[in-house]
Amino acid sequence: MRLRSIFIALTIIGVFLLPAHSEAIQFEPGQYEKGLIHDGIRRTYIVHIPPQCDPQKALPLVLVFHGGGGNAKQALDSYGLVEKADSEGFVLVTPNGTGRLKNRLLTWNVGFGFGYAMRHNIDDIGFTQKLIKEIEDTIRIDPQRIFATGISNGGILCHFLAAKLSGKIAAIAPVVATIGGKRSIGEQYILPSQPNEAVSVIAFNGLLDEHIPYSGGLQKKSVGKRVWVKSAQEMHSFWTKANQCTSTPHIEVNKHDEYKKITYDKGINDSEVIQYLIFNQGHAWPGEKKPRWGADTPSKTVNATELMWEFFKKHPKQ
Repeated sequence: MRLRSIFIALTIIGVFLLPAHSEAIQFEPGQYEKGLIHDGIRRTYIVHIPPQCDPQKALPLVLVFHGGGGNAKQALDSYGLVEKADSEGFVLVTPNGTGRLKNRLLTWNVGFGFGYAMRHNIDDIGFTQKLIKEIEDTIRIDPQRIFATGISNGGILCHFLAAKLSGKIAAIAPVVATIGGKRSIGEQYILPSQPNEAVSVIAFNGLLDEHIPYSGGLQKKSVGKRVWVKSAQEMHSFWTKANQCTSTPHIEVNKHDEYKKITYDKGINDSEVIQYLIFNQGHAWPGEKKPRWGADTPSKTVNATELMWEFFKKHPKQ
């Protein structure tokens, strides 16, 4: 009887020690759909744990933010990141944005553009901050190797996250994204806050992109009302200034693979800012294995997933 009472007491204590805002994550390799509560809203995400997972070994964490109108599963299926996580041994976490429909037409709030998240002023940065803590509390993550990538609306969010959580995020890889925008010509541009620490950046943009024009200005195409966006050069300027990189870039033009690579290096704590301009591509993930319906044709000569992971490995938090 006494042993039974002790067991019940320990069970109750264990329940109270579980995080009230979250759902427990398994430590075994595999893929799990999870959720947490932020601002009174149940947010969902997918966590993929690689075969090399060892509770005694701290693993890198890569956050992946889907594009506007997409979802976490679509992002995992499309970009080859699951295979890369399994071969390289990093934890892959893909959150869902918000929308009226479950896992459909989901967006992120970046202050301009379109979608449910912006109209309802969803706190996606606060959600991501809580999500990172949730993952760190349940899986052994290397705090020096937390990275983020995303496409379009999700890539724009990466810039805002990196600036706001610069003490946490080591490097980002925005794909066909911009540093900021505005809804009308008379407004001020909405830009990320100034980061407190250096964050390395590798960005991928297409010369043929009509949703995020490389030279900036008014969108030629948009899901909703067209908005004004900042250029790739203005993105370089923001991060090279924040990271105190060299002012003169190294430029490599690869005519065979149809891209230009612009590198600003020697920043604080060995930070870098690299831009890939892909000549033969529009609004798509370079090297994408399963293009989303309605997306532009991705480059077959540039693989963003391969390049960003090599970049992430070079740029842990100092």
